[in-house]
Amino acid sequence: MKINNTQKLPFTHALVVHRLNAHATSLLGKPQNKLLFNVSFKVPTGCMCTFIGHNGAGKTTTVKSCLGLRPIQSGKITINGIDSKNILSRQKVGYIPEKGNLEKITARNFLREVGAFYGLNADQTDKKIYPMLDYFGLPKNRLDVKLNKLSSGQNKIITIIQAFLGDPYLIVADEPTDNLDPETRDIFWDFVHEYHQKHPYATFFLITHNLDEIEKYTDHLIFIDHGHIKKEMSHDRSAGLREMYRKLRHKWRI
Repeated sequence: MKINNTQKLPFTHALVVHRLNAHATSLLGKPQNKLLFNVSFKVPTGCMCTFIGHNGAGKTTTVKSCLGLRPIQSGKITINGIDSKNILSRQKVGYIPEKGNLEKITARNFLREVGAFYGLNADQTDKKIYPMLDYFGLPKNRLDVKLNKLSSGQNKIITIIQAFLGDPYLIVADEPTDNLDPETRDIFWDFVHEYHQKHPYATFFLITHNLDEIEKYTDHLIFIDHGHIKKEMSHDRSAGLREMYRKLRHKWRI
């Protein structure tokens, strides 16, 4: 789903990770087992990139490190051309976490809080929310239900919507179609495609174990195993990803 139009942005890579190291921490905040080992990769602007690896390989740790959601021991991360230590680097980033938000606030208030982070007032946020609700077929009255009372699928839709409120250049998505029924999964990918058409410079950084989705939508792959980057490559969607991944897993003894 790559759209080759990067002239509008002053950088060629939406995400650059250089020699990133991270440890698990104890309850007292002391470093314990090492999780990431000199992780380095580049995500080209405008691509659909999948970060692939087995459970516990370091995918979510890497993503949370990039987004400032967990401490790192060393390394440098650049997001949309800005050092990740600068909060401005996250102004044009949307994040879809693996699990939905279960706070005891209404979906409307939650989305308005996210909108405020992007400089939107309540009316501006509502104006952006309503078309997305219609797109996903979620009734507007669900906005006045507390997040922890929504179904898992409805909660995931709200989580997806909040990621796009700031018109992001980089969308980071951790298992974005989990908890969605098959029809809504298709709607999600239609939504992503339309977003790419409207924002051709947008980059999608995806974590998923769904090989069907990877084969269909991905044009760049990064493989990680036990905290080490093993391979980075462009992906021809006509190629057999399953067979390639099976061979790589055997080679790396995953």
